[in-house]
Amino acid sequence: MHYTQMKALYETYRYKAKVARTFFRAWVHRQRLGNVCFIGITGSAGKTTTKDFSHLLLSAFYPVSGTLKSLNVALAVAETVLRTDRQHRFCLLEISAGKPRALDLPMRLFKPQIGILTVIGRDHFRAFKGIEGIAAEKEKLITGLPHNGVAILNIDDPRVKTIGERAPCRVIWVGAAEGATIRLLSATSCWPEPLKLRIAFQGEEYEILTQLHGTHLALSVLAALGVAVAVDIPLKKAIPVLQQAVPAEGRMQIVTDDEGVVFIRDDMKAPYWSLQAPLNFLKQAASPRKVAVIGTLSDFSGDLSAKYKQFAREIRQYADLVVFVGSNAHRALRARKDQDDQSLQGFSNIHDAAIYLKNELRRGDLVLLKGSNTADHLIRLIHDRNQPIQCWRDRCGLEIFCDDCKYLYDATQHTPDQATVSVNDEISTSLPKSSQLAVPGAFVLVGLGNPGKEFEATPHNAGYQVLDRIAERFSGHWETIDEGLISLVNIDGNAVKLFKPAANMNVIGPVLRQFLANNGCTADHCTLIHDDMDLELGKVRLKHDGGDAGHRGVRSVITALGTDAVHRVRVGVRRPGDQRKAKDIVLTRFTPEEAFSLNHAIEQSVKLIDQHIHAGEIETMIH
Repeated sequence: MHYTQMKALYETYRYKAKVARTFFRAWVHRQRLGNVCFIGITGSAGKTTTKDFSHLLLSAFYPVSGTLKSLNVALAVAETVLRTDRQHRFCLLEISAGKPRALDLPMRLFKPQIGILTVIGRDHFRAFKGIEGIAAEKEKLITGLPHNGVAILNIDDPRVKTIGERAPCRVIWVGAAEGATIRLLSATSCWPEPLKLRIAFQGEEYEILTQLHGTHLALSVLAALGVAVAVDIPLKKAIPVLQQAVPAEGRMQIVTDDEGVVFIRDDMKAPYWSLQAPLNFLKQAASPRKVAVIGTLSDFSGDLSAKYKQFAREIRQYADLVVFVGSNAHRALRARKDQDDQSLQGFSNIHDAAIYLKNELRRGDLVLLKGSNTADHLIRLIHDRNQPIQCWRDRCGLEIFCDDCKYLYDATQHTPDQATVSVNDEISTSLPKSSQLAVPGAFVLVGLGNPGKEFEATPHNAGYQVLDRIAERFSGHWETIDEGLISLVNIDGNAVKLFKPAANMNVIGPVLRQFLANNGCTADHCTLIHDDMDLELGKVRLKHDGGDAGHRGVRSVITALGTDAVHRVRVGVRRPGDQRKAKDIVLTRFTPEEAFSLNHAIEQSVKLIDQHIHAGEIETMIH
């Protein structure tokens, strides 16, 4: 076994041993907390908001500990248990069920007496290969409750209702349907008025005026009231406390900039199934002009181009101006009525979107920000309006909100510590950079290009764009290492490493060589993806080996690796009829029409690579 492979395995096992020690310490500590009531919260949406509201409510009467922010993976559960003392009466634990068996270890550790299940949606659909698998994983929290426990369940979700019928304990149903223990009689939220609820419980009606916006937040309010009922806090005492509740960051959070533009920050995540609720809020709002800014959407299935086009058409009924941001923006623009249609805009990067919105938005506008924080960091659109920011990276890899990021106003040393790269992945949080994604024998897809914003959307960066599409298609997240950007994805059960070298095109070879050495890989593992001036824009060709055909980036790789036996995906970038020399073309930005043709080539490249990974070798040529 190669030294770097042995080192990677050693670091992995060492980290797993650290996790095991943490869980053992938490398990021992849990035995000393017999008087603490543990409350578990899971669901496809509303976990953090429900946890925050429940914490606010309980802490008004008792000492309470709980999950920090949205840190809800297994290791974070163990750390929360360790922070809990005997003096605490309750401990609230938000639990992620993002993959099969995710709840197994946390459930064995903290053994909840109260369980809350909010809603079951299509989050992590690919990991479970179906919504029934998602439901089965989340059900573990409820079926694992003791006979004297309490389940607080959403009666309006059919799958949650079915789970509740199998619950081994008392159930407090919340929702609008008949039979709810705490029944929602009405919910109104028409901007600028806040959310107002009317509920019924044990023959009495109550009105709740909140500081929240969006009727879909009513579920979290009801669930928190369910906690009050479960622990015998009278609703007459609980409701005044909940009237003080404010939204969690990035979840229907209202922010007004220095120029009087009102933003609705719903930018924590954006699974496609969850979009209807914030869009309904925008449609019903009383505002002179309504704007929707849409970032990266997740949990799409089928043809992305058709889906984005369809969604762009639908969303226009909710807003006067719709702006798409990110690598799929060009797909949405196909929904324009004609070339003069300015009510639908699209920008491949957030910096261009910020420039446009800085000039377009005006006092009184109501702007919905809906995207995935990890992929988009849409909050930068607000920060830059108040004070110009410096960090415009499209995929920085950090999962924290930009408010807490030291690079926001100083991007000169943007190399995030590995410990903060992926706060929701307990296995990848602390591994050294050289072994973070070291998977012996994995395929390595290397996109050639030039780092830096000035080179985006130019022919020379076609390789980067193909990798971005693959990362998006297979739910990869970019992370920063010394040699560049990496992302680990799973394609047909194969571990595939995506790599963007952090070097200018002409000297890319030594950086790639170092990356391969650090990861125990050779040229045999590699497939280069690069632009080709000998091919017409929109076409793709394959090459198994041979010379560099004048491409200096390929030449640098061949020289550094000492072999020309490297698979290559060649993406055509020469505009039809363009007779200029390559050096005069490769750094000139594509026009929108040319970008459309390039997108076809990118899609063809992704299909080809998928076939290559599936077959284990490149056998096909796409014309």
